[in-house]
Amino acid sequence: MTDPNSSHERQLTDLRRQKRLACLRALRGAGAVSLAELARVTSLSRPTVESILTELIEQGLVRETTAPGDGTRRMGRPARHFEFQAGSGYAVGIDVGVHMITGLICDLGGRVRAAVHRPTDPAVNGAERLRAARQVQAELLARVGVSEQRLAAVVVAVPGITDGERVVLSYPIPDWTGVRLAARFAHGADHPVQLENDINMAALAEHRLGAGELADDMVLIQIGHRIGAAVMLGGTLFRGSRFAAAEIGDLAWTGWGDWETGAVRDEIEAAGGIEAIVQRASGGDEDARAAIGRYARRIAPGVSALAMALDPSVVVIGGGLSPAGALLIDPLRDELERMARAVAIAPLAQSMFGADATAYGALIRALELGSAHLLGSQDDEVPRLQPLDPAATHPAEAATDGATPAEAVPAAGRQRTAATTSTTPPPRIGVVGVGARAPLATSVGASTVPAWVVAVADPDPGAATRARQLFGDAVTVRTDHRDLLADDLDAALVISPDDTHAGIATDLLEAGVAVYLEKPLATSTAEADRVLAAAARTGTRLYVGHNMRHMGVVRLLRELIERGEIGEVKTVWCRHFVGNGGDYYFKDWHADRSRSTGLLLQKAVHDLDVIHWLAASRGRDVVAMGDLQVYGQITDRLDPSAPAGTLMPDWFSYDNWPPLTQTGLNPVVDVEDTSMLLMRMDNGVLASYAQCHFTPDYWRSYTVIGTEGRLENAGDGDGDSVRVWNRRTGYAEYGDHEYTVAGDRSGHDDADRRIVDEFLRWIAHGDPVTSTPLDARDAVAVAAAATESLRSGSRPVRVAAAGADIERHF
Repeated sequence: MTDPNSSHERQLTDLRRQKRLACLRALRGAGAVSLAELARVTSLSRPTVESILTELIEQGLVRETTAPGDGTRRMGRPARHFEFQAGSGYAVGIDVGVHMITGLICDLGGRVRAAVHRPTDPAVNGAERLRAARQVQAELLARVGVSEQRLAAVVVAVPGITDGERVVLSYPIPDWTGVRLAARFAHGADHPVQLENDINMAALAEHRLGAGELADDMVLIQIGHRIGAAVMLGGTLFRGSRFAAAEIGDLAWTGWGDWETGAVRDEIEAAGGIEAIVQRASGGDEDARAAIGRYARRIAPGVSALAMALDPSVVVIGGGLSPAGALLIDPLRDELERMARAVAIAPLAQSMFGADATAYGALIRALELGSAHLLGSQDDEVPRLQPLDPAATHPAEAATDGATPAEAVPAAGRQRTAATTSTTPPPRIGVVGVGARAPLATSVGASTVPAWVVAVADPDPGAATRARQLFGDAVTVRTDHRDLLADDLDAALVISPDDTHAGIATDLLEAGVAVYLEKPLATSTAEADRVLAAAARTGTRLYVGHNMRHMGVVRLLRELIERGEIGEVKTVWCRHFVGNGGDYYFKDWHADRSRSTGLLLQKAVHDLDVIHWLAASRGRDVVAMGDLQVYGQITDRLDPSAPAGTLMPDWFSYDNWPPLTQTGLNPVVDVEDTSMLLMRMDNGVLASYAQCHFTPDYWRSYTVIGTEGRLENAGDGDGDSVRVWNRRTGYAEYGDHEYTVAGDRSGHDDADRRIVDEFLRWIAHGDPVTSTPLDARDAVAVAAAATESLRSGSRPVRVAAAGADIERHF
């Protein structure tokens, strides 16, 4: 008989585990979180959360910390704060190749902490190669300064068919066939060790973080010292019943089987190796280009067989030859089209990781296993990997092991060979402003373009500490943005207070430094035009950070409009419930109109840009109304003589409610906390916008009405939805169609990552962008005109147009 008590105990244990996971998910990657906030986001009671936190602290996974800041604000009883201990465990991914062993290690927060690239002689036997691979693992641990007891998981990727523990078959390393290799890396420890196929792991990296990130079905063709393939179906690795899926190289007609023998090998070796062929071809060497073209035509039969049999969303070309880019992909595409004739072949894409894809895929898998092992999580909600800080690399590591100069490039600069080759150093990035919005700049490390933050500028006394917490100890810290010019920057992210945007951006543009300028472009139309004029005059690249165009909900709204679900757009409404307004905008410079102009500009400029984008036009006439209805009544203000140094996260708390109980407001509070505007656009679309800074909830509601229906979002984050009504009805809560929003689970973190990645791709490769500086200027012009109307008795105002020269340039 089943023991009912035992069953009940299991249910209680499962319930407790789910609550524990909810707390861990809320803490992981979030920094210091208050007890009240944890209770809110997990929907658990305070006593339950406190009990779980006690357990996690005892296990070393969480620690209690003081509230951020230096305590200069008078906020009453300090809230208890807790943060996840990313260093409580480490994941290791190792790619044991024939010519190179690559190892990566990251903490449980996803931050890659060290990398090792060790060249190996293809002729060494399996035992020697195993010892070399274990030495790489030991070196990774030594560089981070931890013992094997801190390992959460290890994944080793090898060239051959594996079953997770054993090498079933390996032609490149034949004496490993049948060996239970995973156990050789465990050393008797209790952390999981898994053996994987190298090309499968490369496919995992490209699907999770690279060229196949948006594809459900993907084929990876890995072309290097050997050639192979891997398949992702429905977002999952397809391994086959005997773990040999995509091993079509065994078929002679594919052109893959003789890749390591005969004429192909001889030609590669005669040219000095794969890297040399790519370098010569990229430099214009016609013989090298012709050789790459021949390689492409040779492998095309096998590529076409996989592409036509599986019909994936994309075929990713990876491996050592992938940095050749179009020199490889164009002749391959031509040959595929010739062979397939009228049948469409899936798009071809260049790898984002190149030769390092396998190591990154192994690390991703190890991070998943480590999370399950230490945290009890069985899902895939693991942090996105943050590439290695270049200051932590050992640039000479490969050279001391007899590597070529290309192999001696730091790991952070080698990981995404689509963006740069070993002869093109990654862009050097500066950051101006290390305030509450500074975490945006950490997205540089998560970009598909290898780049790193080398210097920051901020006059605040606490900036140096914050900068090193965000970007590492090696970052240069300066007080004046003009001093950054000595750091040989390729680009700078300007995320300083709004009233400094125009001056800082103009200085950098004049110096020839490409600029990412956080929204708003400026605090007045005239200042915005000054920045655009500087960019046009100097020809320096300017990009404005309207990240909401990259938010999942906005992209879904735009997609539904573009495919005609509601016909021709005629009107757009936006309501913005700024539930955190008191903390976000009334305790620092935002509340002072002399610095921000007003929240109808500082805050609404995001939504005005979105309205322009959804309506495919820009504002022409506006009328507005607003008032300081609540926060003007609060008399508890910060002492103007108090020392500076605190930031919004230091005083933010959901316990600051209701609004009139707020304390420590900015000495000057003269911006409106409620405002609304009406707008007519150039194409005749009518729009309205309203914001309130003392609502209990925080989200945006968009409604777009067209000639054949309307759409509206219900929530604006991951898992929420956009609903479409396109038939006559009475009240229908869910409409006729409902589409799920994907992305932005943690606010606009996903959008921040996408927009920084787009900026870096633009400056590195000239890739297309979602918006232009002129779009950002139009949003400022509408906001400025609306603020003028609001403060002049709701007088209608015509929006100032940009000059003809500026229009032509952008």
